[in-house]
Amino acid sequence: MLNIRPLDAAFGAEVTGIDLAEPIGENEADALRQAFLDHIVLVIRNQDLTAKQYRDGISLFGAPMLQHRAHFRLPEVPEVSRIINREKMRPASMWHTDHTNHESPPKATVLYARKLPREGGDTCFADMYAGLDFLSPESRADIDDMITINHLESDNPTYSEVDRDRYDNAVQHPMVRTHPETGKKALYFHVTKASGIVGMETEKVRPFLDDLLKQAVRPENTLRHKWRMGDIVICDNRCTMHSADPNYDMAEERLLWRIILQGDRPR
Repeated sequence: MLNIRPLDAAFGAEVTGIDLAEPIGENEADALRQAFLDHIVLVIRNQDLTAKQYRDGISLFGAPMLQHRAHFRLPEVPEVSRIINREKMRPASMWHTDHTNHESPPKATVLYARKLPREGGDTCFADMYAGLDFLSPESRADIDDMITINHLESDNPTYSEVDRDRYDNAVQHPMVRTHPETGKKALYFHVTKASGIVGMETEKVRPFLDDLLKQAVRPENTLRHKWRMGDIVICDNRCTMHSADPNYDMAEERLLWRIILQGDRPR
């Protein structure tokens, strides 16, 4: 039986009693989609899925979209990509929301634990509805109409020339985003992909964004997920940021399967 229980945190919920390898009834699917909007992060426990079952099961939340970094896509199920501490992939230890270099960035990021270090390797999440409210009045006034200019990071060795040709197009997005389903406003940017802000000198952009993060990310609007094998975590990219904790033994493999779900152009 489906059970949705709020986590012992400011947001997030644990989901038990479902098997994403099996058909999900429409009532349960509706309850899960509403819980996703209400809790912004869901931890779905005890899954044992092939890549195809993972893709098909998580599609109840939306349509999977292809990710850049084609090298890390699973050949048999290209909508599923590997997130791994190997092959020159660096831990995404900064606070960010995914794929802001796309015209229509993903509505959600979904992560599925496949191999874990014995200790550490947690993923942290921050509520950016609250993060926007935490900004000083001066900062809030400054960013209301700001537009970020988003690129693939120039120093990332995992991006191919095909990635850069297809996905590095100076895409512009609002820094304050209105969620298309809840109507609430959230702070929205990727700290390393937002290499420019319209009307701001380039050298001032990163310090400005870092200062916003210092204001917006606090213990009271974050949660730390300690992975268990079989966990699937889905977060709402339109109103959360996330980061990977790199403080674990890198000699041990950490492998997550990632799916991103098609979103709307931010407004």
